[in-house]
Amino acid sequence: MTLSSKSPTPLGSSRAARALVFAVVGAPLGYLVGKYLARLEDAGVWTAPVLGWSDVLALFLALLLLGVGAITIIVSASRETLGRKIDPEGGRPATSVQALFYARNGGVLALAGLMLAAPVIVRAVLDPVPPLIASATMIGLLALLLVQIASNITVWIQSDELMRRATAEISAVTFVILLGALFLWAAGEKLGLLPVLTLWDAATVMMTAYLVIAGVVIWRRGLAS
Repeated sequence: MTLSSKSPTPLGSSRAARALVFAVVGAPLGYLVGKYLARLEDAGVWTAPVLGWSDVLALFLALLLLGVGAITIIVSASRETLGRKIDPEGGRPATSVQALFYARNGGVLALAGLMLAAPVIVRAVLDPVPPLIASATMIGLLALLLVQIASNITVWIQSDELMRRATAEISAVTFVILLGALFLWAAGEKLGLLPVLTLWDAATVMMTAYLVIAGVVIWRRGLAS
């Protein structure tokens, strides 16, 4: 083992360093953008859309999925970089099949993010949404859903047994937890104890639960790089 491999990288890992850079750059940038938009709103030039909690959560998940998907696609474009991610000690570039597999995974994530964000953005920008644009958006979402289903099937076929078992576990745990949670909420709603949820609220909660459970299962099985 070389000296460099024994010594910890700055801030413990390159991932921590990237997170710190994003925080240092993103925090003041977000503040400046927010302040600029507030000035535009005060001047009457721009009006901030009113978003519900599920809309904000959906946009957050969409940005997360789009970001992870884009990073995955970018990494898969370089077989040398992807090879180091798959096997840091091997030093061999990834095969073309592996690169295509990871690129397809990134595409599935990016598509999911786009599908989550589209209804919220269209409604926020064009409220009330004209029927023609609403219909076009739904047709586009249907087309993206079909592409995503086909991509998911392809990813499943190309996955090894470990990934398939992890995917099955994620789906089973998500189904059991959400089935019980949604039943209890529906019962409380029926009894007048809990507020009414829309289908969009439920869909956003479902996606959040799926991603959280997926992260836990992947980490527990040691599949997270």
